[in-house]
Amino acid sequence: MARTGDEQEAAQEAAGPRDRVAAGAVVGAHTLQHLYQHGFYVILPEVYAALSLTPIAGGAIETARRVAGGVASMGGGFVLDRFQDKRILVLYLSLLTMGLGYLLVGVAPTYVVILVAVALANAAGSIWHPAALSLLSQRYPHRRGFWLALHRAAGSVGDVTGPLLVGALLTVLVWQGVLYGALPLALVFALLLWVVLRKAPQWQATTQAPTGERRSFREQSKALGAMLRGRSLRRLLLVGAFNGLGQGGLLVWLGIYLSETQGMGSVGIGVHTALLTGFGIVAGPLTGMLSDRVGRKPVIAGVLAAKSLIAVGMALAGSGVLLSLLVALMGTVMFGANSLIQAGALDVADGHDLEGSMIGLLWGVNALFAGLSPLVLGVLVQGIGFAVLFWYVAAVNALATVMALMLPRLERRGR
Repeated sequence: MARTGDEQEAAQEAAGPRDRVAAGAVVGAHTLQHLYQHGFYVILPEVYAALSLTPIAGGAIETARRVAGGVASMGGGFVLDRFQDKRILVLYLSLLTMGLGYLLVGVAPTYVVILVAVALANAAGSIWHPAALSLLSQRYPHRRGFWLALHRAAGSVGDVTGPLLVGALLTVLVWQGVLYGALPLALVFALLLWVVLRKAPQWQATTQAPTGERRSFREQSKALGAMLRGRSLRRLLLVGAFNGLGQGGLLVWLGIYLSETQGMGSVGIGVHTALLTGFGIVAGPLTGMLSDRVGRKPVIAGVLAAKSLIAVGMALAGSGVLLSLLVALMGTVMFGANSLIQAGALDVADGHDLEGSMIGLLWGVNALFAGLSPLVLGVLVQGIGFAVLFWYVAAVNALATVMALMLPRLERRGR
């Protein structure tokens, strides 16, 4: 008797031990990208002071990173859906090019070269997401929310260890020296990932070229256009955009806020940057599993509402131990909505072979608006002062919450 679609998916998920190790390796390698991405937030105040930057120029560095990442993610995801057999190769190239980009930041002689180098590093790191998450989504369709949240949690490990490690290294090294290690570390991670993936049969099967004719870009564009005409994806994109606006501003400006208003050093900034994401390592997979059970919409709205309320508390606290505690509390939900919004988009597109495009589109929109946010806040800080930071984050996340409550019910086809 022929298997149903769900039975085939369940059989696919019942992988051997090497395939499960491979899935864990892909999730774990995501740590490196975030180790340097968030470690850079501790380096940024050093660059800000060393180059005597204005708030707008300081914000522009993160804007260059985020915009480059968003464009690369959206374009890369679309191309990867047509060349799905190249996704594992892209994982290796993403790690190596990212390491090269951060190395170039360390040797950059001018501000303009720094902008170009950070753009290259983040663009390379961003292409990782449509490749890795589309692979995980196809491998584990019944536990999509959990695996995408677990991938995000691995990133949070890098978010925590990166700032702590960089903060400690900056006590003995100049900021350029910290960046010199990016390429060698990327080489080690890429080699370890290659060793694991080449021994996993189901993962190696994804590198086989399709037997039939590849879908043309025109056909793929039509399929994606049909998805965009549906209200579910359009509203998810809107929620993702405002979620990015709230994230980008806080990530960049918290360290500068602590340095400029409280005279905090690199170690303290590293600790607070780590706190901003640390508890998400545990909370992220739990919210992912919850969304697999009760649906994406209520969990997305709850996470965004929590971020808004915590930001209000941070604005009222302003400084001291209470602010530190609230930063840690924000860390439980800081990135919680990202993977849930992505999982919702993959639910909508289930069965259309558009996983890379969905991840690229959602991640790209989030990155573009997260990149716009530091520049907007740079203008606000320059005109109003640092007190505007937390109120801005609270307001943007409140708007995102309202939009999330307007989402339709999101679920996989055939559920």
